Amino acid sequence: MELRNTRVLITGANGFIGGRLAERLADEEGARVRGLTRNVEATLRGRPELGSHTGLPLQTIIGDITDADAVRRAVDGCDIVIHCAAMQVGASGRSPLLADFRRVNVGGTLNLLRAARAANVQRFIHISTINVHGFPPPRDANADSPLSFAGDFYSVSKAEGEHAAREFARDNDLPLVVIRPACTYGPRSDAWTMQPLRRVRRGAPVLIGKGDGICNAVYIDNLVDLILLTLKNDAAIGQAFIGAEGRGVTWREFYGACARMVGISNVNALPRWAVLAAATGFGALARITGRAPRISRSSVEFYSHRVVYDIEKSRQLLGFAPRVSFEEGMRRTEEWLMQMGRDAEIEQQEHKQIT
Repeated sequence: MELRNTRVLITGANGFIGGRLAERLADEEGARVRGLTRNVEATLRGRPELGSHTGLPLQTIIGDITDADAVRRAVDGCDIVIHCAAMQVGASGRSPLLADFRRVNVGGTLNLLRAARAANVQRFIHISTINVHGFPPPRDANADSPLSFAGDFYSVSKAEGEHAAREFARDNDLPLVVIRPACTYGPRSDAWTMQPLRRVRRGAPVLIGKGDGICNAVYIDNLVDLILLTLKNDAAIGQAFIGAEGRGVTWREFYGACARMVGISNVNALPRWAVLAAATGFGALARITGRAPRISRSSVEFYSHRVVYDIEKSRQLLGFAPRVSFEEGMRRTEEWLMQMGRDAEIEQQEHKQIT
């Protein structure tokens, strides 16, 4: 598909993945980008270049993906929909219910799918997560591995949302592509850059046992490369792809790189039995309250498993090859932190978390 002058809607364009995707679609591909966001001020505060960069035509639609009318307005006239928005862990500022996650990650997704079908979009890219394969994932986890509908509220709702998307696309002849990102880090990432930096800076235990579990880290531009390939290649339609690099690093390597950015030589760990005991207690409390536990057994497995997700399907069908190494990705991330003023940026982000 030719992307120049193509009208692209990105939900969650104020987020980490959506924002970088918007930049590159406009700058490199000449696409006409529209963002659906609940808060335009937050969008521009987090990524001021989206409002000031010459040649970056981000048209912003204010609305929520759970609002069917707002979604129809946003999709109207678009050729492509890229659905990045989701309710994530801790995003609501309180301990949410599973119903809260389902309302956004399933109901909001269906709103977008219905609007996309009515608008006859040429492609719908659904951004899912590797979490849909469960934790621990299958030993040979790949893009065609089955979905798991167990685990934490976020993972369950994302699996349900992806399943709903695939069912809808099949029944309505909608050109759907699913991408399941792994741990996406890089400049401006909160979940996999700022949060790890805050944790190691305050001395929190970040490793389980020896820290030899596998982190399927993916640098943001490698993930965006994959998304762009699925837009340009018709072989992607009807397929799912793992948004990873196929070269897992350990959590000790990942957090060690983060620690070096803030001048810390060592990172703290807890034994697996202690974390499992805490997860059991929090799980019992969650069953009483109906709210997400602070630590879950699936989180323990997330940091303990040693599975490197297979990306051979992306290589074979799309010619995908990650071009930024882990070392280079971390170097670029540290360079961005230094440009922004490392200490000020971390403290500002920490203040946002508190407020």
